[in-house]
Amino acid sequence: MLISLPCPLYSSSISVFSPTNASLITKIQPLLGMRLLLIRHGETVDNVGGVYAGVRDSALTTHGVLQANRLGSYLASNGVKICHIYSSDLQRAFKTAEAVRSAQDPMPAKTITLSMLREQDFGWFEGKPITKGGRDAQREKYGQDEGFRDIESKASMKARADAFIMDHLVEHMHVRGENETVAVVAHGIILNYLWRSILKRFTTENVSAVTGSVLLGDRGLDYLGAWSNTGCLELEIMPNLQGVDCTPASTLELVNAPSTLVNAVVVPSRFQDLCLVVKAVNSLEHLRGLKKTRGGIGSSKHDDKQKTMDKFFKKQRIS
Repeated sequence: MLISLPCPLYSSSISVFSPTNASLITKIQPLLGMRLLLIRHGETVDNVGGVYAGVRDSALTTHGVLQANRLGSYLASNGVKICHIYSSDLQRAFKTAEAVRSAQDPMPAKTITLSMLREQDFGWFEGKPITKGGRDAQREKYGQDEGFRDIESKASMKARADAFIMDHLVEHMHVRGENETVAVVAHGIILNYLWRSILKRFTTENVSAVTGSVLLGDRGLDYLGAWSNTGCLELEIMPNLQGVDCTPASTLELVNAPSTLVNAVVVPSRFQDLCLVVKAVNSLEHLRGLKKTRGGIGSSKHDDKQKTMDKFFKKQRIS
């Protein structure tokens, strides 16, 4: 099914939406359904250190806080009104979510923190260096040691993603409002499971992607690649558009996107009247021009008592 929709809010390294037409952001038509933003947290101390951090509560670096603040400012300045924010209860995700929430006017009532949105539990590997040999080599060497605990299973990850969709997201999918934007801030691996759990609930003919927003590999839309720090997957979930005139003044063609997961299960009736559109993948437009502070300061743990450089210069411009 070929349909047309408003141009995407975001641009990314693989999107046809370029800086030359960034002004089109102001011309976006009212949402026909729900906009869903799946966001990874900002850079952490463990990201920089190259160690496994799943349920380990790694702190944001100074650069990670700047990334989160940039994302919040970018969304707010481009008119994205977020009505609900969900977050993992780990501090790196929660503080990123709070940066997004605090930039909104008016602010959503609160960030809803959920343990089901935590990253994969790496068990014995938590806090240990990520090595070239990977976990298999270490598992073979240490797997029989007392206290060894393996990583969380794929089945457990899938169950958590499914539970979040049914317990929290479904209620937003049928809302018909101009500002029904929901943000979910979590971690790279659980976000991939969440995306695939969303995708499998839609029939093939009701899944589309904005031209150029996705580079499809052999596995289609199922695997979109790694999430960068504060990278964002932008989706729109709307009523089936047959017979509905939704073509705005400026549009981008949408094309059917293959998936090996779509139709892998029976689509629940509550999803059969909905369409899913991928608008942007791992969008990082908000980080344009942001450079890490030299001398190791940017990579160090952020001190909440100190002002970030962005806030400092913003205050100077205002005064």
